Amino acid sequence: MRHLATITLLVALTASAGSAQSLSINSPAPLQAGVNESQTDNFTGTHYWYFYGGPGKVSVHCTFKGGGILGASMDAPLTFTLSDAAGTWHVSKKLVSGSTAEEREATFPGTLKSRTKIIVSVAPIAGGLVRTGGTYDISVSGAVAYGAQKSGDPIVGTMMQMSGMTSNYGATKFKADGSVLASTGATGTWKLFDADTHTYTVVLDGQRLSLIFMPGRGLVSADDTNTIVFKALK
Repeated sequence: MRHLATITLLVALTASAGSAQSLSINSPAPLQAGVNESQTDNFTGTHYWYFYGGPGKVSVHCTFKGGGILGASMDAPLTFTLSDAAGTWHVSKKLVSGSTAEEREATFPGTLKSRTKIIVSVAPIAGGLVRTGGTYDISVSGAVAYGAQKSGDPIVGTMMQMSGMTSNYGATKFKADGSVLASTGATGTWKLFDADTHTYTVVLDGQRLSLIFMPGRGLVSADDTNTIVFKALK
């Protein structure tokens, strides 16, 4: 059953039309044409996207399908907020979905007098002892334009090692040259194993791991995608 769940999740990930989202409001990820799908998780935080709208009519459509814990339905709130990059206005809508069988949606219609960079934030409930979240998607239409996707491998950067290893390595850098450096001084390597499933082989301090990259979450265990091994940072 665990492997079946992993395969199902991988299919959902590879079906996404959008680029990887960002955890930093100062560096939001560009929305792309079509449906931009991602997963939300209150253990990782708010996602940030952007697009350009106007002049003219613009519509932003959002849906949210919540998840459950061990098959039990749990209410999972998710707040979508649109604002201009200058911070002069914002509008929010909260969607609450209690299980994978329920889907909630909201639409933000409007008319912009001039070309405007719009920031879209997607915020799960803050903190909590129980992990909640689900799958959401965003699509925009009308007088819109899209930014360029970021180049380079998405795991390059600094993540926080959380679990799945014999020691606590703390902040860990994944460098563009394929090397890994932990804040403890431990070193290793990383390599993309399968691009279609976003699977990586990571060796750190002699420990070899098979991990899956999930945008906005980080590197999770290939055997149990609920286990975050390296958490993405802002």
